[in-house]
Amino acid sequence: MAFLQAVRHRVARILGAEGGVGLDEFGGLVTSEFLPKYARLAAAGKLYAVDMHAGTAIAPVTAAPTTSPQWGLYNPSTTESLIVIQAAVTLKSGTAGLGLTMMMAAARGPQTAVSADYAGTIKSCTNGSQQQPDFFLTSNPTLVGGTPAWSVLRATAVNTVATDSVGDGLVADNLEGIFIAKPNGGMVAMEVVGETGASALFTVSFIVAMLLLDLSTI
Repeated sequence: MAFLQAVRHRVARILGAEGGVGLDEFGGLVTSEFLPKYARLAAAGKLYAVDMHAGTAIAPVTAAPTTSPQWGLYNPSTTESLIVIQAAVTLKSGTAGLGLTMMMAAARGPQTAVSADYAGTIKSCTNGSQQQPDFFLTSNPTLVGGTPAWSVLRATAVNTVATDSVGDGLVADNLEGIFIAKPNGGMVAMEVVGETGASALFTVSFIVAMLLLDLSTI
């Protein structure tokens, strides 16, 4: 594995001066960010949006999941890892009950093969190309390898008022590569937890990156 080698400088010594890559007095990499955070990945065709808004919306569950979540992002690629950048849930119809939570987990080990998307799923590259990703959005998978720990991505405040506002929902856009589906059958799963309300039905969407990662030391 290659490592970045840099010379440590005090910030005051390098500001306004030309030079190579350096570290500040705390060992941090000194950089200037000229482009938006994900612009280079998007331009390279590595970011994908996926949703099932055109399909059948699903009611939330009322308890935390174990090994049978509602949604799974399955990665059959033999080379690239799937990295979740953003996840969202949107009220499509009905009246949502009090409270709503998105929970996510990385399944433990390779999962049962998935070869088709949930009906109504749309996937597209965020740079506008015709490139299609090598992953599937599946519904109600059975996780193998044991029960993973489920993390709360985003939740409403306690005692939130029930709503029938179509388009309401939650967005978790700070995942920062925490959840990864490794090549050859990895999966990241998500569950929407909340009161069922009056026939409340939700759709989900994601932004993911497909990248080659050095997993040899992991």
